[in-house]
Amino acid sequence: MEPTPFELTPAQQALLEALARETGRAIPSLLNEALQGLQERVHHRHGNGAPHGSDKQASPTPPQDARKPIWERFEAASHMIPEEELDRLPTDLAAQIDHYIYGTPKR
Repeated sequence: MEPTPFELTPAQQALLEALARETGRAIPSLLNEALQGLQERVHHRHGNGAPHGSDKQASPTPPQDARKPIWERFEAASHMIPEEELDRLPTDLAAQIDHYIYGTPKR
């Protein structure tokens, strides 16, 4: 194995050593897994038309959005539904959900 042309920061080295201790795996194995995951992520983004590193206008998701609880994300998304669409929902949707999803007779 030949040496790499770069050096890890002390924080990166400490993280790798801690992960190796916790998992009982060798550092090269951990690095291999991390690089494979990164490669899959990059290929997935290229394949679905999402922005990638060479796109200058692409901006990463702000960290505060990533930490929002799921119910807050649903609530925020629900505000984007037009009023006309909300008015078209049946008034007994919650009580008769099986009827509207599966077509069972109304109770």
